Amino acid sequence: MSTRARMSERRRRRRARASDRGRVIYLLPNLITSASLLLGFWSIVMSIEHRFERAALFIVLAGICDMLDGYVARATRSTSRFGVEYDSIVDMVSFGIAPALLVYNWVLAPLGRRGWLIGALFALCAALRLARFNAQTHESNRYQGVPSTIAGGFVAASVWFLAWLGLEPPFSRPLGLSLTIGFAGLSLLMVSSLPYPSWKSVRITGRHAYTTLVAIVLGLVAVLLHHEPMLFALGIMFLLSGPVLWLRDRRAGRNVELAAEKPTRESTSDVG
Repeated sequence: MSTRARMSERRRRRRARASDRGRVIYLLPNLITSASLLLGFWSIVMSIEHRFERAALFIVLAGICDMLDGYVARATRSTSRFGVEYDSIVDMVSFGIAPALLVYNWVLAPLGRRGWLIGALFALCAALRLARFNAQTHESNRYQGVPSTIAGGFVAASVWFLAWLGLEPPFSRPLGLSLTIGFAGLSLLMVSSLPYPSWKSVRITGRHAYTTLVAIVLGLVAVLLHHEPMLFALGIMFLLSGPVLWLRDRRAGRNVELAAEKPTRESTSDVG
């Protein structure tokens, strides 16, 4: 074989290896998304079998996969329209249908028709939330409404927290009513216009980088040591952050309006 032929053969092999690596990189985020789908389906099976804590675990694991697939896709520059659409469909199963069925079997089943309507409300609001997110054309450092992933995770955290307190279904009437109202409110928060902080707003740079990093590490340690109360507390804090941000924005808007009106009033008094 001539030197030119050998060089041509080497280039062909390098292109083939690069093409294979490209296919693997493209498939990796979608494989992680597929794992999230399987975990969501597994959670549904566990809910039907009334193994509620195990069902909650699979929703949380699906949430971890949901975070990882987007991160891997951006890190490897393998984002695609197919991946976005596939991720949205999987999210509907893992964080719409699976939590709704978990809530129904865990709390709402004794209510009969009213119970499955409230469970269906969660799934419906999750679908509307995902559709609105996909229709948005600009990125923001805030979420509009509670993300379906976090809403599903909070359902799982609630199951763990009540089990940690020693409370198991069937629940007493007051507790069952409180949980029903709470989950109906959580459903509506998904389709609300309240602003919620995004992970993109967390910055581990600048003057407060060290403090932020230490706080994150301590938070992770606390979650690992006592995941039942800590995850529930973090969920409550996140849900309350929306109304707090909304009130702060309204107050800031009023201050801007007052600042704009002040020169007008002063100029009017000068003319008078």
